[in-house]
Amino acid sequence: MSDELKKLTPLKSDDSSFDNVKNSYLTFPWELFNVVLSHKSFMDIGRLNIRSFDEAHHYVKNYGFDLDDDTYKKEAQKIVHEAKQFIQTYLLEDPDNKDPLLVIPPNVMFEDDIRNLIVHASDREPSAEQAWSCAILRVAHTISHVDNDLAKHFFPGVKRQIFERFMNHLRVDRDNKYLLGHGKHAISLELFEMKNEKSRESMIMKLLHKSENVTADIFDRVGVRIVTKSLLDIILVLKYFMENHVISFVNIKPSRTRNTLVNVEKFIEGVDQLKSDKKSNLTEEEIKEYLEECVAADGEYKQEARRRATDYNPHSSTAFTSLQLTGRQLITIKDSFTFNINYRFFFPFEVQILDYQSYIESRTGRASHEEYKKNQRRVVRKRVLNTVLAFYKKNIWNKTD
Repeated sequence: MSDELKKLTPLKSDDSSFDNVKNSYLTFPWELFNVVLSHKSFMDIGRLNIRSFDEAHHYVKNYGFDLDDDTYKKEAQKIVHEAKQFIQTYLLEDPDNKDPLLVIPPNVMFEDDIRNLIVHASDREPSAEQAWSCAILRVAHTISHVDNDLAKHFFPGVKRQIFERFMNHLRVDRDNKYLLGHGKHAISLELFEMKNEKSRESMIMKLLHKSENVTADIFDRVGVRIVTKSLLDIILVLKYFMENHVISFVNIKPSRTRNTLVNVEKFIEGVDQLKSDKKSNLTEEEIKEYLEECVAADGEYKQEARRRATDYNPHSSTAFTSLQLTGRQLITIKDSFTFNINYRFFFPFEVQILDYQSYIESRTGRASHEEYKKNQRRVVRKRVLNTVLAFYKKNIWNKTD
């Protein structure tokens, strides 16, 4: 120890200086501090740090709801009510049937003032009331983001402008199948779907498992699904989109590209091989067969691609294979009242392309949408009710007489 440190007088517990230090540092709400300086989300903390009803009132006002205004007060009550309904509908029952059915305690269920819930969520002593108050606030926070998403006011115009990009290049043949493009090079599709807007419940569920927990980070509210006859046709679809500028590839979000279906590297090697003299005598059908073999992802390639996709989205089935791109389109919306004013902003949309065999596999078994939803619900339940489940397991379910 240095001489300078030796000269320092230790602080005593009855010293006013000690009280100052204690009040400044030792009672700091480190759990909330961790949200600010780390990647931890507000959704994952165990309690708030509000000491009184008046402080809760100020907290909610700074959030954006002045509860002295009846309009905001009714809106806050509506959000709390919907949060309880959401929990009751989707999260009380364990998807794996391992835990008993949960019930929201009456004193929490009938509390409609968000300020009281905030105070209860800040209780230092663990209790069912504290845990359930936290759970309801997590969902209420998510619902407030859904309700106050600016994009929802422009959504009809957004969908129309994005879907028009694709519909302008599609026509229907005599067999009532879609064709992409015109002439002898038109690509016959097994299916073309425009994804409907997510339901309110789906939006809430998706946000609840996102660490950012904001609607701006939902990229698949608008999208299309294209099902081709073969894997090789997926390459032709991408080639058509590029050559005809259906998708602005400079506006693709690289971090969201997912490919668990086609082996691009091997396909490029196959094309280079075809350009050499060694395979110049092949017929058109033989060339197609050769490239179809090249583009097909083998077991090792698929396994690695699925691992990367699962790291990104843990709810997705590893049996689901597709090519997914997220583009961004510059949208122009005219003001409804002042027609000389235009609103311009980029909006994301998702393009999912898969061959018919993969599409059939996606509709059954482990890769089904129902399985995806079950996985998602399992994770959301654990996240929203983490303090509830911890309290019940410690104090009620595992308690022995």
